[in-house]
Amino acid sequence: FGILLRNYTDVPVNHTHSHQESQLTSSQLRTLECQPSGGSSPQTLSDGGMAEASEVKVEVKEVSSQDEVDFSKIDNNAALKILQCDAHGLTSAQAAERLIEFGANKLPEGTRNQLLVFLGYLWNPLSWAMEAAAIISIALLDYADFALIVALLILNACISYVEESNADKAIKALAAALAPKAKALRDGEVNTIDAINLVPGDVIIIRLGDIVPADCKILPEDGGSEGEETPMQIDQAALTGESLPSKKFTGGVAFSGSAIKQGERHAVVYATGVNTFFGRAAALISSTNNVANLQIIMTRIGYMCLITIGIWIIIELTVQFGHYSHSCVAGEEGCPTLTNMLVIIVGGIPIAMPTVLSVTLALGAFKLAKEGAIVARMSAVEEMAGMDLLCSDKTGTLTLNKLSVETQSVMPYSGHSITDCLKYAALSANIVTEEPIDMVLYESYPDSKGLKDRYKTVRYVPFNPTDKFTQATVRDNQTGETFRLCKGSPQVVLAKAWNSSEISEQVNAKMVEFALRGFRSLGLAIAKGDGSGDSKENRWDMMCLLPMFDPPRHDTKETIERCQQQGISVKMITGDHLLIGKETAKMLGMGTMMYPSEILIKAKQGDVTALHGCKDVGELCEKCNGFAEVFPEHKYEIVAILQGCDHVVGMTGDGVNDAPALKKADVGIAVHGATDAARGAADIVLTEPGLSTIVTAVIGARKIFQRMTTYSKYTVSMTFRICFTFGLLTVIYDWYFPTLLIVILAVFNDGAMIALAKDRVTPSKLPNSWDLKNIFLMGMVYGLYLTLSSWALYQTAVKTQFFQEYCGLFSLNDQDSNLITWCEEHITRSFPGVNLEAPICAIPTYSEILTAGECGTYTQAQAGLSVSDLPQSFGVHDVPTVMEQCKTEQIYIRGAMMRSLLYLQVSVSGQALVFVVRHQGWSIMQRAGLATYLAFLFAQIGATVISLFGFGGYVPPRHNYESCAFCVLSTGKKVPFFNSGVVPIAGTESVYTASIIGCTSYVVVAWIWSGIWYVLLDPIKWGLCWALNEDGFRNTPAWQKNKQSIARRSTETKEIQGPAGTAPISHANPMGRASMSKPVSAVLDRSSAAVVPVKRDSMGNTTVANDPVRIAQIARRSALLRASMTAGQVKE
Repeated sequence: FGILLRNYTDVPVNHTHSHQESQLTSSQLRTLECQPSGGSSPQTLSDGGMAEASEVKVEVKEVSSQDEVDFSKIDNNAALKILQCDAHGLTSAQAAERLIEFGANKLPEGTRNQLLVFLGYLWNPLSWAMEAAAIISIALLDYADFALIVALLILNACISYVEESNADKAIKALAAALAPKAKALRDGEVNTIDAINLVPGDVIIIRLGDIVPADCKILPEDGGSEGEETPMQIDQAALTGESLPSKKFTGGVAFSGSAIKQGERHAVVYATGVNTFFGRAAALISSTNNVANLQIIMTRIGYMCLITIGIWIIIELTVQFGHYSHSCVAGEEGCPTLTNMLVIIVGGIPIAMPTVLSVTLALGAFKLAKEGAIVARMSAVEEMAGMDLLCSDKTGTLTLNKLSVETQSVMPYSGHSITDCLKYAALSANIVTEEPIDMVLYESYPDSKGLKDRYKTVRYVPFNPTDKFTQATVRDNQTGETFRLCKGSPQVVLAKAWNSSEISEQVNAKMVEFALRGFRSLGLAIAKGDGSGDSKENRWDMMCLLPMFDPPRHDTKETIERCQQQGISVKMITGDHLLIGKETAKMLGMGTMMYPSEILIKAKQGDVTALHGCKDVGELCEKCNGFAEVFPEHKYEIVAILQGCDHVVGMTGDGVNDAPALKKADVGIAVHGATDAARGAADIVLTEPGLSTIVTAVIGARKIFQRMTTYSKYTVSMTFRICFTFGLLTVIYDWYFPTLLIVILAVFNDGAMIALAKDRVTPSKLPNSWDLKNIFLMGMVYGLYLTLSSWALYQTAVKTQFFQEYCGLFSLNDQDSNLITWCEEHITRSFPGVNLEAPICAIPTYSEILTAGECGTYTQAQAGLSVSDLPQSFGVHDVPTVMEQCKTEQIYIRGAMMRSLLYLQVSVSGQALVFVVRHQGWSIMQRAGLATYLAFLFAQIGATVISLFGFGGYVPPRHNYESCAFCVLSTGKKVPFFNSGVVPIAGTESVYTASIIGCTSYVVVAWIWSGIWYVLLDPIKWGLCWALNEDGFRNTPAWQKNKQSIARRSTETKEIQGPAGTAPISHANPMGRASMSKPVSAVLDRSSAAVVPVKRDSMGNTTVANDPVRIAQIARRSALLRASMTAGQVKE
């Protein structure tokens, strides 16, 4: 326990700094060893500087253009000379020139052509099929269908583009709001500028509370010497993950992203943007890309739909051209068979799916943003819904990243109370210098502000590494008494106590106990008098041991409990000591089965003893509650291992060291106050302190997921329903349906589905995942059931007299026997004396419109003769007979009205399915959102109006008669809303033209029929849920395990290579946000933190070089250096 028993100033690596470290003067610069690109780097940073023992110095006469300089190892004069500036900063002109040379102080951002982004929405398998349909339409001169299909494509692309662009603008607005400022000396004056405009050579002022905006070297105080001084306290937890600040003296370096905890100094900037330590690390973690899981899901659903469509196209074309011997000619309405094929293509493609899902995600993300969670990658919302395991960094995430005294565990001695101990600990603190531990002790006493009225510190001896204690001489203004307070290393303070031999065993036992609990111990002793004289009254009395730790956030425990209630287990992954991690976990109720990172390393290498009874390293990671003493690469590996065990992993963090794991995780969450590196790597950025927003975001994500799965089940069902309904009607009955109505159906129903983005849903109590097998099976059953309902309606209306006999409606029956009977009665009644087999020239209506060539010498005198009885010389054998034309016109009229009826039934029953699939309960009792009801109402009102009035016989047949003699209802009444009277000519291909005429009173039939068949949908749903165990309907534990496996399989192929920093543009990820797919062996070894490339100009002066190749080499070399270090070296 040597490390844990150290005193409060004996801090971890990189937390203190000796101002006596080795530095090079400007005169030594000529013989400076500048590391060549292939040389060795110093090994580790020790207390803020480079380890002197590991320095390699070889004289080099000249600085070549390929050399590097370590700014932590040269003095300030040499640094200013290389940067070609002085302590008064740059002029505005110099800064402008350097901004052009070195670029902005930010990480590079990819730029994309917005036109290509928009066109990207038209470049996917679903759009390709629609585009093929548009090409077929224009080839057939079907201008209306072509226009509607193209309009639908563009509408979907526009909605997706606008929604995703708005989300992107929101993220950029967030970044702008969080953009840091810097105080820089320009033209001899202090100016506040955007940190993005800093350049090498700028002199900046950094002080308490600032975030260091660029890598810089600290200049002397007020132009003084580099002798005894008060060091700055700089918190580098964002870079190292360690709790205590690091002491920085004159000549030390401060890294971009670290926070100033004490002091105010001038510093000269030596590296900006990607050249900084932070920037080089960020460049390493953005080399590969992930494809969003939602994109994969949409692609698979799309391919399933395309396969179904392709099968039905082959069946239709084979049957229509092979069995029914249809023909095609060029021109408008010249090929009804191909036109009918568009019904399958347009109706079966879920063209609105990317739009509906994108809008659902965008609106959900907007709501999450208002609750404090900014979504940086839209598809991460649905991945968060499936998250079943949350890996959390400790420092700054689960804890406050601020030391405090555990007051309940203070161990008093010599009869002192805990209150007395806290009071005298506050009096021992020197708050003038704002030393972090002194501030903690002062603030731990509840009435600390009242102490200054009664007590006065008359003398204070600061800490020094040799004595390892501080001593304050304090006078009580009320009594006039003087006493001394000593605090520091427990062993040192104990040695001062007059009865140390008596209490040493007790004190040492308590120190061990504190160490086991992860506390740092601080000793406190008191003595009367000012120290003069040797009386017994002046002897030191041990007051107490003070345990210090980094406390959890106030809401962390509740958040973890809520996560567990939502089926999400939480693991702690920290760079702190194992015992500290265990104590924090105990406080949070997380479980204390934690292991150091070396156990993970050994387990991965096959050490059976390191597995602790587990079968493999994956099971070890699953069963334990977390890992401690980890490096960034270990965090990354832990996330990857858990992902390999079929978990959807979330990762929270706030620092640069968390960035690789944040990128690797399915859901990376940057907490409030996170560094730019963490925010850039994360999928979700929290703008409110604490982790409670995570639970809110999870619940919100699950609601969004419910809406997306509702639409997915609906769209798969509609694909099967459209393809099977109209495919079967075509191949069985040789009956066609208009593309126009299918496009309108897509516009009305799919457009209304956008309302699902605001639907009222109940979030799942357990993680969600895309179970495509269940979605496809349920969609197929629903689709086939609805197909059965449509077929039954068609069969009942067209092949029976049911509606005529029992409902008193006109007949839509097109059976040949029925039509012959009706035509005989109608012709006999309306055209007495006309032979049924006579040419239509016998009907005055047709004799007037037919030319003399068509009717030849035929006159009304021959009306009683059939065509076979007329001699060839009459020339009327090429025109249809009266019976043929009568049947053709009746089939045409009844078929056109049947299309309106079937359209309404398909529309109503199809969209009503949404209310069934959105919830497992009885759909009538589960209240949906108002927007969902309104969308259904308006869409079906529109469908009813179209069905009622139709389009007056549009599309007109190509081969037609402009007037008709038999185009009446079966009751003999005129056909409503059919004023054109254009009908096809019997015996031509035009008899299959899919025209549309309003079905009038049959709209009531469509609604009632849909309602009757709707009743059975709920029992079918319950049967499917039980059989498929949907959402744990039958067995929750088995369902959850299956869901985890499905979730991982759905993402196991998601990683693809792409341009650095961007991902392929798609509906799911149109912003091209990148994430990581392959592990980096390490981020950066800190030994190269202050190394920058330099060059020699034409005048022979050495200056900083802006060389991307050299910068990348430094980054890669330092990463390889870390990877090659042994476990012992890393620990050291």
